[in-house]
Amino acid sequence: MVGPLSLVDLLLLLAPVLVVPLGLRLAPLTGRHAVAVLRVARYAQPIGALGAIASFLLPRGAPAAGLAALWLVVCLIAGVAGLVELIEARSLHPLHLLPAAALGLLSVGGAWLVASRAGIGLGFVEPVPELAAVHFHYAGFAATMMSALSFRALFGASVRTRWAGGGAGLLVALGTPLTAAGFATGVAALNVIGPVLLAIGVLTTSALTAFVVAPALRGRARWLLTISAAGVVIPMLLGVDYAAGRVLPIPALDLRTMALVHGDLNALVFALLGFVGWMLA
Repeated sequence: MVGPLSLVDLLLLLAPVLVVPLGLRLAPLTGRHAVAVLRVARYAQPIGALGAIASFLLPRGAPAAGLAALWLVVCLIAGVAGLVELIEARSLHPLHLLPAAALGLLSVGGAWLVASRAGIGLGFVEPVPELAAVHFHYAGFAATMMSALSFRALFGASVRTRWAGGGAGLLVALGTPLTAAGFATGVAALNVIGPVLLAIGVLTTSALTAFVVAPALRGRARWLLTISAAGVVIPMLLGVDYAAGRVLPIPALDLRTMALVHGDLNALVFALLGFVGWMLA
């Protein structure tokens, strides 16, 4: 706890303040109109981030939800940019689909933030809504955007390597909502399939980044991307173990420890250091 804020609160607020702005700046959109729409989201980001922070200074309810809605507006504008990208490209090629999917998943994260601060939960009780917001900001937006950046950087690699990069990104984009659905509903199949697909996608992307992309870079970019890729291994394995432990008789960490280990490493090492590394690259 830091004052009235929990670790999960702080990890969630790190997204609109640092992680998402970096991701929006790096988003590899190709359409002229898509880039223009995304620029609006980038300009609005500071206001949305302030709204998100202010929403945690109030108790859950309509005023807090109204402040959090400022961040949701930013997320929705970014999601529109992703949709415009697909319309302009007239293609579902991973080059266009992955960044568009990342921006769309960000919108879902913003919606869960509003639901959490409103205290309505959409049929679920806390901490499920807030954890869903964290999940879609990091596993959804950050991990999928990093997959998009990695895939773009693999254009000079072999066809098999590019296929692996594109497939890994699609697994991340698909595994994110499946994992959230399994956690929220408790459906056994989703609790196993979603985290496994997500872990395979993230770990494959990280391996390609560490062993194919990073070695071609120099200096701090190379080391930051390598550290980011290595730092996500334990969180992904713990995530699969935690999800499977909800339906199978196997040992797993408790939720608080998961937030401390899985959450911190994903947010600070994988996402934040990774985006900084891509910025330098």
